[in-house]
Amino acid sequence: MFNTDQEIINTILLGSLLFVFLAFIIVLSVIQYQSRQKKFRKEQADLQSTFNQTLLQSRLEIQEQTFNYISQEIHDNVGQILSLAKVQINIMNESENINKELLNQVKENVSKSMSDLRDIAKSLSSERIKKLGIYKTVTNEADRINKSGIIQVGISMQGNEQKMNEQKKLILFRIIQESLQNSIKHADAAKIDILFNYLPSSLHVSIKDNGKGFDMNEATKKSSGLGLLNIKTRASLTGGTSFITSELNKGTIVNINLPYE
Repeated sequence: MFNTDQEIINTILLGSLLFVFLAFIIVLSVIQYQSRQKKFRKEQADLQSTFNQTLLQSRLEIQEQTFNYISQEIHDNVGQILSLAKVQINIMNESENINKELLNQVKENVSKSMSDLRDIAKSLSSERIKKLGIYKTVTNEADRINKSGIIQVGISMQGNEQKMNEQKKLILFRIIQESLQNSIKHADAAKIDILFNYLPSSLHVSIKDNGKGFDMNEATKKSSGLGLLNIKTRASLTGGTSFITSELNKGTIVNINLPYE
């Protein structure tokens, strides 16, 4: 009888200890789960905050480039055309007879100025990427660079343009802009080729120049590597990837792959 009672007590004690141990494990698991959830939510919030900051910075940089372009266009093109028209009008004013040929030239110059101003006004719209799409917007950017005569930019597309998150398109456009500026400023290139390849689930963009290239290892150690890091960071924030290759005297290729959503 004593042994039986002792066995019951031992069983109860063992069961109680097992229950306490299981309860401890459950409580510990819940605490760890909540801690992981809290950490996850913080990382998500930090990532969203970083994405929003990058988005805002991209908008400001695009606006700054647009304003610089407008200033240059007004000074170099519109201003010169209107100055010529003014000279032509002064010549006609000093003449007793109206020179119809000269008058037609004035009309053409004024019309050209108005056309250029309309194009500039369109470039001021912050909705241009949304309205035109990323491919057309980059095409316009390539045309603008080609018009300057600094470098020749070619652009091509494979597949059909797909819908993409508007914020991603804006950041992608800024990445492409930055890659173009890097080639123009540092590569001593004569030509840049941009390829848009619309794949089933993602967009692949390749920006290739025929410039002097650089040593990737050396570039990452110097301040010049910050631009490369910036491109990679911005691509990753949109859920995409970027891969940059360069070889001395053989040019540089920037590859960007972004999911549509």
